[in-house]
Amino acid sequence: MPLIRIFAASQTKSVYLYKNLRTKVQKCYSNIHFNQQCLKQGVIPKYAQIKFPYTSPVSTVTQNEMQTTRIGEEIKFLYKKKDKLNEILYKTHLQAASEWGKIWDLIRNNRHNNVNRESEKKYRLLDNKITRIKETKAT
Repeated sequence: MPLIRIFAASQTKSVYLYKNLRTKVQKCYSNIHFNQQCLKQGVIPKYAQIKFPYTSPVSTVTQNEMQTTRIGEEIKFLYKKKDKLNEILYKTHLQAASEWGKIWDLIRNNRHNNVNRESEKKYRLLDNKITRIKETKAT
């Protein structure tokens, strides 16, 4: 006869909370990567584009500096967000580990694999996005 274990709602809640937080952290990492690649490759994503009514050389230089600054500020914000999420994730990990005991390692590894697969898709999408932005910039 199989062993049936009844789990408390708080135990299952901690697993889902851990997975959701881990997903948010991975999205933060991918957004940081995207913004850093944009800076490295000289590409300006739509959210950072700033339009000036005049097209003088001075306004063009100012426009480029403002767009680069906007991306840099977004990277700083994402790093702060990542640090806060990692702190919450760590506390959730400790709580879940104390609730689940030795089984937690198996659960955590399973959740990590799922989140990593989703994260790989996100990285590919963002890399394709940079390629599309570069192509539209070239034309």
